Amino acid sequence: VDFPDVIATGNPAETYYEMASGMDNFYRKVSDGRVSFEFQILPNYLRMNFASTKYNLGTWSGGDALGYWKASIAAADPYVDYSKFDVVYVLSPRNIPWASMAYGPAFPMKVETDDGLVFNGAISGVDAWNNIPGAPWKWISHETGHLFGLHDLYTVSPQAPTFGSWDLMANNWSIEAIELDSWNRYITNWLDENQIDCLSTDAISASPISRQLIPLVQNGLGQKAQFIRLSASKILVAEYRVTGGLDNIPKANEGVLVYTVDMTIPSIKGGWSTQRRAGSVRDDFTDAALKTGDTVQVSGVTISVASLSSTSAEIRITKA
Repeated sequence: VDFPDVIATGNPAETYYEMASGMDNFYRKVSDGRVSFEFQILPNYLRMNFASTKYNLGTWSGGDALGYWKASIAAADPYVDYSKFDVVYVLSPRNIPWASMAYGPAFPMKVETDDGLVFNGAISGVDAWNNIPGAPWKWISHETGHLFGLHDLYTVSPQAPTFGSWDLMANNWSIEAIELDSWNRYITNWLDENQIDCLSTDAISASPISRQLIPLVQNGLGQKAQFIRLSASKILVAEYRVTGGLDNIPKANEGVLVYTVDMTIPSIKGGWSTQRRAGSVRDDFTDAALKTGDTVQVSGVTISVASLSSTSAEIRITKA
């Protein structure tokens, strides 16, 4: 779409090609081929009958984003058969200013149309055009993650970060680790049962339990994640993160990422907590992954890394 005060140029199919094809590639990769997308893009921009500033979206998380999404869907209703689609994205032009639309959230909710209900969607703002490699597809992939039920894993000041830049849902502007972590893949059914192992704390003792983890980004057979059930709502996760697939992690930051997930804590409130190796100090936790010889302890459970190679990580699990 465009607006009387912000007129788009160019061909929409060309403008949004990287966004669409990049998201399809991302979800094919992280779902191991279980998810793919087919897009249809309107051949011409649809001019809204209101100014780009009408819904006061020039401040992050401000204004009436849902109202704008509904108004845009209504405007396109005469031209689109919504019954054919699972998701409707309302995309702003590249020249949209910050003062008009600073952000673009997702909407996993029902909207009535002449063709029935639309259940999923998102709007885009300036954030879709950030000056980083892959910004358009990273933005739309992040918002689509919410439509799969995934939380935002970042926090908002003054709350300190707890998880860091290890997942698209934590930092979709990352140029290092961008793939979904193992817990997000598991809860969306994108990891098979034979790719994970889960222990209860009752099954852990002072005698070490050894597990071999293959890199999360590696296609093929092997265990990609170790889960330890701490309570009915809290899980401890260990996964091996290295460069590969869509991740480009500096060698010094590769290692076994250990974190907890507390599903009683809402999105953006710090329910995911990365466990730091000794010496880790960065706010984005990019230096937190465990190396050979490193140990972390969580709720009485100790995870240590016995060895790392390019193809696997050996971890040992004990309880005091």
